[in-house]
Amino acid sequence: MEPEIYILKSEDLEVHISTLGATLTRMLVKEGKSGKKTDVLLGMETAADYETPAYIASGAYLGAGIGRYGNRIARGKFTLNGKEYRLAINNGSNHLHGGITGFDKKIWTVTAHSQDGLTLEYISPDGEENYPGTLQVEVRFWVMAKELKIGYRAVTDQDCFVNLTHHPYFNLDPSAGTIEEHILKLYTDKYLKTEDLIPDGTFVTVSGDYDFTHPRALKGVIEQAGGLDDCFVFENDGKLKKLAELSVESTGIKLYVCSDYPGLQVYTGRYLNVKNARGGKSYDAYAGVALEAQYWPDSPHHAVFPSTLLRPGEKYVKTTIYGFE
Repeated sequence: MEPEIYILKSEDLEVHISTLGATLTRMLVKEGKSGKKTDVLLGMETAADYETPAYIASGAYLGAGIGRYGNRIARGKFTLNGKEYRLAINNGSNHLHGGITGFDKKIWTVTAHSQDGLTLEYISPDGEENYPGTLQVEVRFWVMAKELKIGYRAVTDQDCFVNLTHHPYFNLDPSAGTIEEHILKLYTDKYLKTEDLIPDGTFVTVSGDYDFTHPRALKGVIEQAGGLDDCFVFENDGKLKKLAELSVESTGIKLYVCSDYPGLQVYTGRYLNVKNARGGKSYDAYAGVALEAQYWPDSPHHAVFPSTLLRPGEKYVKTTIYGFE
């Protein structure tokens, strides 16, 4: 089945979504200064470009819908109900973003579509990528005024761990080669301490170049620490709240992220290496910043982390909003 692109529109925002991986391929918004429409997402030129061996090998996940489990699971294994499950090792010594052929590489089924809304469904069979249970997933997209709202829904017939997210990379000034001049504000002062990007179960209070409790350019943390690839932590209260704001003076575009997820992975794209992308561009280091609302990584190994265990009879329900001021 060939991937298809669906376009959702309001007067102020236009979002393109591919049935391949429920992928956000374009997000066009008016610049605050000039009023012209600007595509603020990194992406490929055509839907088929996301299936090329070169793009897949880049490991970029540009705009992709991620599942069954977003982010990393240490050593690619977990134990559930007394049984050990071994997953693909596809990121160093760990499991990343659902495995070799995660949800980002599946063709999703369209179950509803209108000018401002799209619903996609994917049914992941028991044992896919060695995860237990048949998982039925629905992702709903709405464009309202200057906001894209993404609703995640899932049910299972066996106990399983689930962490659904999207992986959009933003550059609010596409004419600039990097996001170093972008200004980031985060509504938290803590992030997970990690080794090899796996949490050790403790938290770090932000300081110095990692302190985004007040708006700060990304340039400092890129120059001093190679950028960010960290999960910033928020209250696990199930309430929709603002997690982050991102802006750049050159275009006057300001983005905000709201979610009821307790984590936001912020990745400034240090290892981006995508050739022949949109308009023939190459995306190199720091070409975009990924803002991924999700549960905390490696939660199957941390009993005190917000649980990602979904059981039969329960409903997985989460929401993330990307909006513009």
